Amino acid sequence: MKIIDKTNDTWKIGDTVIDNDGRKGTIKKDKDDDFVIIRIDDNHIGNWCNGLAYEFESSMQRLQHNASEFHKVNDNNDNEDWQPGDFVKNLDGKIGLITYDNDGDICILATKGSYAFNEAVPLIATENTSLSEFQRSFTGQWHRVPSKVILGE
Repeated sequence: MKIIDKTNDTWKIGDTVIDNDGRKGTIKKDKDDDFVIIRIDDNHIGNWCNGLAYEFESSMQRLQHNASEFHKVNDNNDNEDWQPGDFVKNLDGKIGLITYDNDGDICILATKGSYAFNEAVPLIATENTSLSEFQRSFTGQWHRVPSKVILGE
C-alpha cells in the first residue's frame, strides 16, 4: 500500500493554506493582479503589506512554488468535517488516517515510518467521544488533507 500525499495540489483563489508554524492565510488576488497569501490568523505577522500578507507573486504557480512551506488545508469554506478514511496532517507534517481502533474508539493512525498502520500504536486515540468532538479537540493542530491510498504497492 502506498500513500500519495496531495497536500500540494494546485492552489486557487479562496483556498486556505497553513504552514508548519501555524501561519494561516487565504489566497487572494490584489489590485495589481498579484496572487497573495493574506494572513487570517492572529498569532503571526506577515512579511508584506504591514504584516497583512505572508507571500505574494505574479502568478499562482510562482506563489505556490515560492511559498512551498504552506499547504492547502480545506475545501474553501472552513468546513473540514472529518470522516473515517480521511487523511489529516498536523503542524509538524505528520500524516495520519482517521479510523476506529479494535475497541471502536476514534483514532489517527500513523501513515509513515515504523508505526504506519499499526493498530496497536495510533498517533492519537480517544475513548467514548464522537467524531465531531474528536475533530473539535484538535482544531488548529490537525487539518484534513487531500490524499489517496494505492493498494498493492
